Amino acid sequence: MESEGFERGSGRLQGLRSQHPAAVEVEGIILDYIPQGLYSDPHKEHKDRPIAQAIGVRRFTLIDGIPLGDVEVLQRVTLARSVLRTIIQPVDWKGQKVKKTVVVLACLPGPEKMVYCYPLTPLDKWGLESLKVMIQEEGGWALLVDSPIELSRIAEDKGLPSSILVVPPSPLKYEELTDIAKSNLTEAVKAIIKADERIYIEFFNIADAINVRLHTLELFKGVGKKVLSTFLDRRRQKPFESFDEVKKVLKIDPLTALSEKIAEEIRGEAKYYLFIEPSNPDTPYLDYLSKVKRAYFRKAGASQ
Repeated sequence: MESEGFERGSGRLQGLRSQHPAAVEVEGIILDYIPQGLYSDPHKEHKDRPIAQAIGVRRFTLIDGIPLGDVEVLQRVTLARSVLRTIIQPVDWKGQKVKKTVVVLACLPGPEKMVYCYPLTPLDKWGLESLKVMIQEEGGWALLVDSPIELSRIAEDKGLPSSILVVPPSPLKYEELTDIAKSNLTEAVKAIIKADERIYIEFFNIADAINVRLHTLELFKGVGKKVLSTFLDRRRQKPFESFDEVKKVLKIDPLTALSEKIAEEIRGEAKYYLFIEPSNPDTPYLDYLSKVKRAYFRKAGASQ
């Protein structure tokens, strides 16, 4: 069985599937914690054990996973990759009968380009040895750690949260969120944007016209032609440096406006998608997430 997120025989992080949520996002914000598991969850290993639903902080990807310990709503967590391995062990001394065990590993990239993994599936001594042998036969792509605490230390050494959510390779759809997760969505998006105001302020510095009749900023309730004209005149003089500056000129709360717009797009209810790539390729999509980050890093580079 191929690993979910790591290629065999690499001995290093290599060939990561670009769309794996834990590779794209790295961190997430908890939307709901379900200690009893969720029978309707699309991932079978989540049906009868504690799980959490979350949203990624980079691309607002909806995800679920197995938390290594208790977590709380709106808590920031590090995302580890769920990797599946099937080990085969003999059950008689002749080796004529064998048993197969699917092992779920929580894997996190660590120092020296090595992957560190903790087995979430309980294993006896012989099962653990079988797993180690399999990893070596696959090129020694990972090192096994003895406890989740060791994964937490690796995360902390990288400047990431110590709490870890182990994420499978397929993201969630909005419809798969619990009611509690849906109710916390906008607040979680707001927390993400507020933490990175220095990046998201660039949206207001680069937002452009969608067509000859409609400007991007007019998608926000309360922004009309007159206010927009005043705002653009001010922007030509000097780029905005904070949400407070934007609020004084645009007459809306930029943090609330952005949060509600992104939540609307996640729900699939928008006419124009500024931040979240829509499932329908014919729907207008302007990818301002990429644009604002390029603008921010360009500015940061120029100031050095």
